[in-house]
Amino acid sequence: MKFVTGIALLASLAFAGGNGSSYNITLSERSIVAGKELKPGDYKVEVVGDKATIKGGSQTIETTVSVQDNDTKFSRTAVRYDNADGKYHLDQIQIGGTKTTIVFGKDSGAQAEKPAVR
Repeated sequence: MKFVTGIALLASLAFAGGNGSSYNITLSERSIVAGKELKPGDYKVEVVGDKATIKGGSQTIETTVSVQDNDTKFSRTAVRYDNADGKYHLDQIQIGGTKTTIVFGKDSGAQAEKPAVR
């Protein structure tokens, strides 16, 4: 199940930086990215190519993303989550005031379990 929220999990998202690849976010709820849990708080998201690094406090998470352009600007910031297992897995962030969507990879950097070799 996927849904969009602008306030419940993401209190604010602001452009920070001249090259358009760095954003400040505030999460108001727990969220899963790359198999790791982010606690509520302030984070910086840096996007370089197909990688995003999310930094907050002593925590740093790197994950696969793609950056997409919408036809029109988003009027407000919205976050889309995949909530299939009852946890909020970050799926994408639509950045208010821009045409930019950061789409998180389906594996979000998680390591697949390898089958045992016999």
